[in-house]
Amino acid sequence: MIGQTLGHYRIESKLGEGGMGVVFKAFDTHLDRAVAIKVLRADATTNPERKRRFILEAKAASALNHPNIIHIYDIDTAVLAGGAMDYIVMEYVAGRTLDQCIGRHGLPLKDTLATGIQIADALAKAHSAGIVHRDLKPANVIVTDQGVVKLLDFGLAKLVEVVEGDPADATATLALKEPSKTQEGMIVGTIAYMSPEQAQGQKVDARSDIFSFGSVLYEMVTGRHAFEGESKIAVLSAILQAEPKPAGERPGAVPADLEKLIARCLRKNVGRRPQHMDDVRLALEDLREESESGTLKVQPVVAASSHRGKWLAIAGGAAVLVLMGAALAWWLLRRGATETGLSVLAKLTFDSGLTTDPTLSSDGRLLAFASDRATAPGSTGNLDIWVQQLPGAEPLRLTRNEADDHEPVFSPDGTRIAFRSERDGGGIYTIPALGGDERRIANNGHGPEFSPDGQWIAYWTGILAMTGQAIGSKVAIVPAQGGEPRRLNSAFEDGWLPIWSPDSRRILFVRSAVNEPKGWWVATLDGPATEVVSREFFDSHQLRDPIPTAWLADGNQIIFTARSGDAVNVWQVPISTKTWKITERPRRLTSGSGREDKPSIATLPDGGLRMVFASLLENFNIWSIPVDADQGRVTGDVVRLTQSAADERNPALTLDGKRVFFGTNRSGNQDIWVKDLTSGKETNLTNSPGDENRPTINATGSKLAYRRMDQPSPTISMMSIGQDSAGLPQAGVPQKIQGGPCGYPWAWTSDGKRLAFNCPASGPVQMFNSESGEVLQILGRVIYHVSFSSDDRWIAFGQRYPSGRERVFVAPYDGRSQPQEKDWVPVTDGSTFDAYAQWAPSGDLLYFISDRDGFRCVWAQRLDASTKRAVGAPIAIYHSHLSRRSLLNIGVNSMEISVARDKIAVPMGEITGNIWMTKLERGK
Repeated sequence: MIGQTLGHYRIESKLGEGGMGVVFKAFDTHLDRAVAIKVLRADATTNPERKRRFILEAKAASALNHPNIIHIYDIDTAVLAGGAMDYIVMEYVAGRTLDQCIGRHGLPLKDTLATGIQIADALAKAHSAGIVHRDLKPANVIVTDQGVVKLLDFGLAKLVEVVEGDPADATATLALKEPSKTQEGMIVGTIAYMSPEQAQGQKVDARSDIFSFGSVLYEMVTGRHAFEGESKIAVLSAILQAEPKPAGERPGAVPADLEKLIARCLRKNVGRRPQHMDDVRLALEDLREESESGTLKVQPVVAASSHRGKWLAIAGGAAVLVLMGAALAWWLLRRGATETGLSVLAKLTFDSGLTTDPTLSSDGRLLAFASDRATAPGSTGNLDIWVQQLPGAEPLRLTRNEADDHEPVFSPDGTRIAFRSERDGGGIYTIPALGGDERRIANNGHGPEFSPDGQWIAYWTGILAMTGQAIGSKVAIVPAQGGEPRRLNSAFEDGWLPIWSPDSRRILFVRSAVNEPKGWWVATLDGPATEVVSREFFDSHQLRDPIPTAWLADGNQIIFTARSGDAVNVWQVPISTKTWKITERPRRLTSGSGREDKPSIATLPDGGLRMVFASLLENFNIWSIPVDADQGRVTGDVVRLTQSAADERNPALTLDGKRVFFGTNRSGNQDIWVKDLTSGKETNLTNSPGDENRPTINATGSKLAYRRMDQPSPTISMMSIGQDSAGLPQAGVPQKIQGGPCGYPWAWTSDGKRLAFNCPASGPVQMFNSESGEVLQILGRVIYHVSFSSDDRWIAFGQRYPSGRERVFVAPYDGRSQPQEKDWVPVTDGSTFDAYAQWAPSGDLLYFISDRDGFRCVWAQRLDASTKRAVGAPIAIYHSHLSRRSLLNIGVNSMEISVARDKIAVPMGEITGNIWMTKLERGK
């Protein structure tokens, strides 16, 4: 740029460089004067946000006319050989920045007061014009040789409305026709000088500048930052929860009133700071007058050691009590911990909702996680990404999208976080670890994992069907800095949940092919895959759904989660780096009775291993979607029908919607219960020692069929449902359907006399006549989820394919003969999972579960009255897109829905939980 001309300005030398541009000294050939020119960085011209800030700086500063604020002369665009270049022309001031003036021990008191008064006066002028600087720091203050201050860089300035009353309300945008360049939730500015509200991405007003001014004033007095730390996140943590060392601790004397003023400016509570910069300026002027007159009283140097010793003793004692309490509580809850190799255990989060997906930075000092903690208590909101310093710092919220942001993972250097977001169809995003611009780097990706060398991010694509199974999954990688994703070779077909080997040369993944062994495999990026361990290995140890989560840095240990009985725990197993095989038995690392999931492990500076994991509680209940079923119109908000903490699934409504039958284990084993939705009364219908589930009720609620888990094979039983003297349901005598082992009862005909069922579970669909005992085959293929139209002339059903997808069909039925396959009418196209079809009472609408939008949701399809062919596009009835509560949590085999005239009953799983931390013993 040196020697080039921008308009009538000739570039002479470079003065400095900032986040948005490079500053040059130039000569104005029209007015024969020196000027400073800030040129927008070439790599920022394509970034609308950066360019908008650049323009806003010129507009904000040019609106101010004050001797302590740099004057803006012009803003323009020049066209050079390299392309268009935006620039701001401003007053040239010879001098040094304030950070260059401040020495190791700060400024003399006289200079501190003189400089502070000028900065305060400039800010007061800006605030009166409705402008908040938002990036006040010593580097943005120039001091001339004569001691004149010039305030620079309003690039993050926010125009605010000046109103009477509480300044906290002064946040409405005035001068901009579009929203302010920084939205709530975006962290902008310079870390060390941010206010607490700015550090948390909240809305700010002039009092945020007062906090930043307090930080600058503290630095002028002491020669050190008010808030310090080993990393940026440590500094943010200090701003949010720590108090700076008293300014009076510096060698020499500090006026007590000046120290009090600084402390007031640095209060965390915005309402307890000075409310106007004019008040701060007047206080400084009073101090200067007292100083010049010799009446200003100074305080002696604080003897910090005695106070520190006292407080360290108190803090140490409190810490011991806290650790003892935590250790005792954990021992009582998880008495098997010492047997599993766990040492120190601590609960890191205490949320009532869902806090999950913890991940550690490589040094174990930073924790990122997904949480809905920002939503109102009792509500089910979306997950955001949060980050905090360990141990015990205040978490910082990074994302604020309405969709779920989850599955975070740190880059090896800890500066970035990759995560899965459900926004815009779902994909992989990255964000700076301390907040900033989010960047989408891959579409449709799940489970991002940085390679240990930081070059790649591996992920999988497809649809999660249930724990331990994905549909159409494939493993891919994308450059960590962004670029063209790369689908890996055929060795990774049907692969999901990839994790990297410590040398970044291999990926271990799970085979998710439907109806095939789901073992672990390992492959180089371009080579063939080797089976590491088969599903039978885990079966032999009575472990289900083994999911690898981490490959330890020493290369010979895999951390995974698996279900044993009703619990999900964290396990560890050795792997041979020569044969890539697992031969030794797995070793349990956690032993809770719930779901301990998503473990992450890091190596601490002392060589120890730190592990975090989510301790989750799953709750399954029946919910109601109010609808006008014949119109396909939702009429209200979703309502929970059952309130138990038990596992409750498989709802079956009567046609009038007044009763719901369901399966539950609230009595210790699985039984069929019914709830009268008018009175709220619940009745156990099958109170027997065995397990009964999957209730199927006829339209009037007078006949119930259900599955009995008899040995050696399940059977189907049925009973009549009467009423007691109070009009409540009363169970008749159960009777078993004859014919040997059976699978699932699907649906009754409208007269309540005939029942469609599978017998066995994978066999053809048959019809049982409850009056004659006759059994007829009505569908010869392996068919699922059969239901009858209200006139019994049509059957709806699903056909499952080897890919794991399912397609909905309807077929005419005359009550006797089997419908021919040529007469089947497709309702869905088979490109997605569409299942559990249920008829509307009119017979002109079909409700079903579908993952066509990437989630398991309730949809409807209107049908032609005579042909039953699909008419128009599918209708979205209920979107289940959040991780906290969804149909997906319930499991692919338990998603039956039931349709009444005024409601649809659906089973949904709700997950809540928090994050725990522990240390692992080395070598275990």
